[in-house]
Amino acid sequence: MRMTKSFLTMSAPALCIIALLTGWGRPSHSAERSADQLYKELAKLPETQRQKRLEEGAQKEGKLNYVHTWRGKLAKGHIRLFEKRYSFLKVEMVDIGSQDAAERLIAEETAGRHLTDAITLAVPDLPVILKQNLVARYPTPATKKILKQYQGFIDPENRWMPWYWSEHGISYNTNLLSADKAPKGWEDLCKPAYKGQVSFDPAETRFLAGLSVMMGEEKLKGWLKCIGENQPIIQRGHTQRMELMLSGDHAVQGDNFLYQGVDEKRKDPKVPYAIIYSAPILAYAGAIIINKNTPNPYAAALLADWTLSEESQKYTAEELRGPLALKHPYLPDNVKLIAYGYLSDELVNRLHDYWNQYIGRKK
Repeated sequence: MRMTKSFLTMSAPALCIIALLTGWGRPSHSAERSADQLYKELAKLPETQRQKRLEEGAQKEGKLNYVHTWRGKLAKGHIRLFEKRYSFLKVEMVDIGSQDAAERLIAEETAGRHLTDAITLAVPDLPVILKQNLVARYPTPATKKILKQYQGFIDPENRWMPWYWSEHGISYNTNLLSADKAPKGWEDLCKPAYKGQVSFDPAETRFLAGLSVMMGEEKLKGWLKCIGENQPIIQRGHTQRMELMLSGDHAVQGDNFLYQGVDEKRKDPKVPYAIIYSAPILAYAGAIIINKNTPNPYAAALLADWTLSEESQKYTAEELRGPLALKHPYLPDNVKLIAYGYLSDELVNRLHDYWNQYIGRKK
């Protein structure tokens, strides 16, 4: 596996020029028919025969170009397991953010050069890709492994294949607040007791989408207004805000990935961190999207199915992310999840307008 981060610093036009000059992305023989056609044919086969066809086809292709939106060691360790399982594949991987991954694929395909086979995206970030009609439809029996409580993440049209989920929730510093003084729900963050003590990132579509599904648009609008009046701390960077909260800078995080605090507490049990389990947790899926113009459709499909394998899901859980085929590594079974996908552009724009009206001025 070779990481190619420096490649990502180039502009979209530069990517296009390099692709044209070097000839990257020329389709292999296996891509002469569309990925959609191939996947329809494979779906008709018995599972054992289908798996054999996938492995034989991938072995002939011999390579896979993948954009992972997990970062650094987390992404490397994940793909290393895949390479160990399918050693006949040479994997070229880059790790970038979800929105950057979408923009990269669009830039490549706009240039007419089919470089990337598959990407991982957060489902709320999918609309820009779907509008461009860049996604192969991939029906797969692998989704039968997804636990019942997560099956709502599955796309009936097979445009993406979910394999993990991420969360936004409320947490607090136990040195600054006792359990009986801590907030119990999202509405509590408006209380005067937490004035100037609750932090958020600047407006994030994923966070606002989850709040909208949980509360409804009008209730969310009122909630944002009262949060704005309660002098929230607005600072970019989930990790940085977590570090500040744990150091005693403020008491509560109203928008954070809960695993970050769990990881710190795993390293040092004395870390003053607790999760508000009585508040619903906002949950969205991370999914594999196969490029409809993939040069290596068999290898891309093999990766997609593998992400729901036992070894991939165990790795996901060990790294404190949310597996879809296994029990969650730290959340209790009775926690309330608000599962959501993507919203219309019109609604997303209105949600950002509400944020800017009531909170944005306080950045």
